[in-house]
Amino acid sequence: MINIPLLLLSCFLFHHFHAISCNTNTDTDVLLSFKSQVTDPKNALSGWSAHSNHCNWYGVTCTKVGNRVQSLNLPGLSLSANLSPHLSNLTFLQSLDLSNNKFHGQIPKDFAHLSLLSVINLPSNNLSGTLPPQLGHLHRLKILDFSANKITGQIPQSFGNLSSLENLSLARNGLEGEIPAELGNLANLSTLQLSENNFSGKFPSSIFNISSLVFLSVTGNHLTGKLPQNLGLFLPNLENLILATNMFEGVIPNSISNASHLQVIDLANNKFTGPIPLFYNLKNLTKLILGHNNLSSTTSLNFQFFNSLRNSTKLQELRIHENHLAGELPKSFANLSSNLQHFCVSDNFFIGKIPQGMYKFQNLISFSFEINYFAGVLPQELGALNNLQNLAIYRNRFSGEIPDIFGNLTNLNTLAMGNNQLSGRIHQSIGQCTRLSILDLGMNRLGGTIPKEIFQPSGLRILYLEGNSLQGPLPPKVGTMKQLETMDISDNEMSGNIPVEIGECFGLKWLMMARNKFNGSIPTKIGNLASLETLDLSLNSLTGSIPESLEKLEYIQILNLSFNHLEGEVPVKGLFTNFSKFDLQGNNQLCSLNKEIVQNFGVPVCVAVKTKRRILLPIILAVVGAIALFISTLFVFWTMMSREKKRKEGKTSVSSAPLKGLPQNITYGDIRIATDNFAAENLIGKGAFGSVYKGVFSFSAGETATLAVKVLDLQQSKASKNFNAECEALKNVRHRNLVKVITSCSSLDYNGEEFKALVMQFMPNGNLNLKIHPGDEESGSILTLMQRLSIAIDVASAVDYLHHDCDPPIAHCDLKPANVLLDENMTAHVVDFGLARFLSQNTPEKQSSTLGLKGSIGYIAPEYGFGSKASTEGDAYSFGILVLEMFTGKRPTDEMFKEGLSLREFVSGMDENEVVMIGGDRRLIEDYGYSTQSSNRDDHSSGFGSNTHWMCKAEECMADVIRVGLSCTADQPKERWNIREALSKLQAINHSMLPF
Repeated sequence: MINIPLLLLSCFLFHHFHAISCNTNTDTDVLLSFKSQVTDPKNALSGWSAHSNHCNWYGVTCTKVGNRVQSLNLPGLSLSANLSPHLSNLTFLQSLDLSNNKFHGQIPKDFAHLSLLSVINLPSNNLSGTLPPQLGHLHRLKILDFSANKITGQIPQSFGNLSSLENLSLARNGLEGEIPAELGNLANLSTLQLSENNFSGKFPSSIFNISSLVFLSVTGNHLTGKLPQNLGLFLPNLENLILATNMFEGVIPNSISNASHLQVIDLANNKFTGPIPLFYNLKNLTKLILGHNNLSSTTSLNFQFFNSLRNSTKLQELRIHENHLAGELPKSFANLSSNLQHFCVSDNFFIGKIPQGMYKFQNLISFSFEINYFAGVLPQELGALNNLQNLAIYRNRFSGEIPDIFGNLTNLNTLAMGNNQLSGRIHQSIGQCTRLSILDLGMNRLGGTIPKEIFQPSGLRILYLEGNSLQGPLPPKVGTMKQLETMDISDNEMSGNIPVEIGECFGLKWLMMARNKFNGSIPTKIGNLASLETLDLSLNSLTGSIPESLEKLEYIQILNLSFNHLEGEVPVKGLFTNFSKFDLQGNNQLCSLNKEIVQNFGVPVCVAVKTKRRILLPIILAVVGAIALFISTLFVFWTMMSREKKRKEGKTSVSSAPLKGLPQNITYGDIRIATDNFAAENLIGKGAFGSVYKGVFSFSAGETATLAVKVLDLQQSKASKNFNAECEALKNVRHRNLVKVITSCSSLDYNGEEFKALVMQFMPNGNLNLKIHPGDEESGSILTLMQRLSIAIDVASAVDYLHHDCDPPIAHCDLKPANVLLDENMTAHVVDFGLARFLSQNTPEKQSSTLGLKGSIGYIAPEYGFGSKASTEGDAYSFGILVLEMFTGKRPTDEMFKEGLSLREFVSGMDENEVVMIGGDRRLIEDYGYSTQSSNRDDHSSGFGSNTHWMCKAEECMADVIRVGLSCTADQPKERWNIREALSKLQAINHSMLPF
C-alpha cells in the first residue's frame, strides 16, 4: 500500500532542494552584476570571480544547505554606485550591511521582496529620495538603519507594521513632517534614533507606551508637546532619554525617576517650565542635562533637587544652566556624587555663597558658576581640585582678595573671574598653571603691578586684565607669549614705555592698551605682528612719530591712536589708505602731505623739508653705502678663509652662527663630558641610525647651555650616508620651525673608533609623538585642539620653506610625529634630515642616505613603494597622515588598520558628522567646548557665551582640518594639495577660530 503523505513530503523536499540548487547560479549572477556596477577603490571585491564559489567571496556568507547567499556584509570599503534593485533577487538574504560606503540614489522598493531580511544596515552613505513604504512588509526585520544619509520626506506609516523591529535609526537625514503615531505599535523596539532631522508637530505619546525602549533620541528637530506625567511608568527599561534641542514645553514630570535604569537624561534647549524635577532612585544616572529651558526654583526647591540626587553615585555631568533658577545653593550640594566631572549652573539668578564641601569633588574638570549673583569670598577649597581644567565664575559679585590657591591647579586651562568685585594683587601662583589658555581677571578692583609670572604659561591665548587699577609697566616677558592672540589691559593706571618685546608676540590679533598712562614711542616692531586686527593705544601719553612699519598690517580693522602726543608725518601707504580703519584725533602735532588725510582728520599740512637737508641726505647715503660695501667685501674674504680652514681640519660645521661662548669645533671629549659619558638618564630618544642625548655644555664665560646631541651608530651600514645627507641638507636651511643645528663633530673616540655627531638646539617638550599618544610613554599632557592646529601650521610652514624657498628644493622624506620637536613655548620644529633629497633636475640623488622606501611605515606615500623618486608630493602625503593622526588620535600603524583599511580610508569613508563624532579625537572638542568662551567684550557685562556655540565651532574646525589631511593624502600625487595650499587653509581655519 502506498503511503500518500510520505510520497507528498518526498516530492516537496525534492522540489524545494532542486529549487535551491538551481537558484545558486542566480545568486552568483546577482553578485557579479552588483560588482560590475560598483566602484571599488580598495579592490575588496577583486576575489569575486565566476570561476570560484561565491560562498568563499569576501563579505558573503551562505546557508549550510544549498549555498544560497544568507548575508552580504561590506562595510567601510568606500564602495560607490547606485544601490542596485537586483539585490532583491537574493531571496535567502537575511542580513545586508553596506554601511560607511558611498552608495547613492534611492532605496530600492524591491527590497520588500526579501521576506527573510532581519538586518538592513546602510548608515553613512549618500542615499537620497524617500523611504519606500513597501519596507513595512518585512515582518522579520529587527534592525533598520538609514542614519547619516540624505533621505527626505516622511516616515511611512507602514513602518508601524514592522512587528519584529528592535532598532530603528534614521538620524542625520532631511526627514520632515510628523513622526507617525503608528511607531507606537513596535512592541519590541529598544532603540529609536531620529535625531538631527526636520521633524515637527507633537511628539506621539504612543511611543512612550513601548515598554521595551532602551534608547530614545530625537534631539535637533522642531518637535512640540508635553511629556506624559507618568512617563517613568511607561518606560521601565529606558536607559537614554535624549530630547534636546526641540520645542517641548510644560513641566518635566517627577515620575521620570521611576525609570530606574536611566543613565542619560538630556532635555536641554527646549521650553520646559515649572520647578526643577526631582530625580530619586536613579542610581545609574551618569548625565543630567537640563540647560537652556525656563525652569524656576527657590532655595527650598534647590534643596529638594540636590537632595534627590544623593543616591545617583555615578553622576558625572550635571548641567542646569540658562534657566530661571533662583535662591541659594543648599549645603546638600556637597552630597552630589564624588565622580562629578562637569558642574554647570551658569546664567541663572542664584545668590549667596558657594557652599562648603568642594574638596570632595576631586574628579571635577569643569566648574561653571558664571552669570549669577553669587557673593562672598572664593573658598580656599577650590585649590584642592587638582584635576580642574575650567573655572568660570565671571559676572557675579564675589569680593575680597583672590586666594593664593593656584599652585596646585596645574591642569587649569580656563580661569575666568572677570566682572566681579575682587581686590588686592594678582597672585604670582597663577603662573604655575602652565596649561592656562584663557585668563580673565578684567572688570574687578585689582591693584599693584602685573607679575611677570603671569606670562609663564606658554599656551596662553587670551588675557583680559582691563578695567582694574593696575599700575607700573607691562613686563617685557610678554614677548615670550608666542601663542597670545588677545590681550586687553585697557582702563588701568599702567605707565612706562610699551616694551619692544611685544613685537615678538607673533600670534597677536587683538591688542587693547587704551586709557592708561603709557609714554614713549610706539615700538616699530609692532609692525611685525602680521595677524593684528585691532590695535587700540588711545588715551595714553605716547610721543614720537607713527611707525611706518604699521603700513604692513594687512589684516588690521581698527587702529586707534587717538588722544596721545604723537608728532610728525602720517604714513600714507597700506592701512593708512583706508580712512575707516584708523583714528588719529587728539594728536595736535601730526601732519600730512596727503590732502585726503588733511581733510578727513583735520591735521595740518607738513612743512617742506629744507633744501640743505635734501642735499646732505644723498651724500650721507653714498658714504654709508661705500663703507657697507667695504665691510661686506672683508666679510666675504674672511668667510672663505674660515671655510677653507675648516675643510683642512676635517670638520663639518652645519651652522654658521654657533651659540656665543660655545666652541665652534666641539670634540668627542666635550660631548662625552656634556652627556656624562652618554649616561642612560640623558638619553632622549633612539632612532634607526643613532641615539639622541641631552648634554650640558660649558661656555667660555663659565655659563652653561643645554643642547641635544645626535650620536650616529656607525655600526649601521647607512649611518655615515645618513650623517652626510643631513649635514648637506642642513647647512643651507634656516627657518624658525626647523631645529637649529649648532655644529657637528666628526673625529675619533678614546678607543680610536670613528665618531660622528650633530649638536642641536634642545627641545624641552620632547617630540610630538609623545604628546598625541601620552599613554605610550611617561610624558606630558594631551595637547589641546588649538595647540594641535598651531603645531600643524608650524610643520606646514617648515615644509613649505623646504619646498618653495630653498634652492634647490628639498624633500624631507620622513615626516612623522617623532620628527617634530616642541620647544618651551610648544612651537614645533621639524628635525631629522637623514633621508632628505635635493630635487634639482640637474642633481642626481646621490645625496640620499637610503635606497628603496623613503620614510617610515604608515607615513610613506604609496608611489614610493613602486620606486618613484622623492618628491614634494610625497612630503605632502606624509604631512596629511600626520595631520590625520594628530586630530583623530589614531596611529596609521594601529592594529585596526588591516585587511586593506588605512587611517586615510577610515576617515574618508565617513561623512562630515561622523568624521567629528567618530573619526576625530572627541576629547579635543569637549575640552575646547568647555574651556573656550565667547570673546565679545564690546560690552564688558556680556562675559563669555554659550559652550554649545564653541563646541559647534570646534567641531567645524576639526572637520575642516581633517579635510586638509585628506586633501594631502589623495592616492594620486597630482591630486594632492601641495604644502602651500595646506598651510594657507590651516591658517584660514585658525583665523576662523578667533574669539571675536
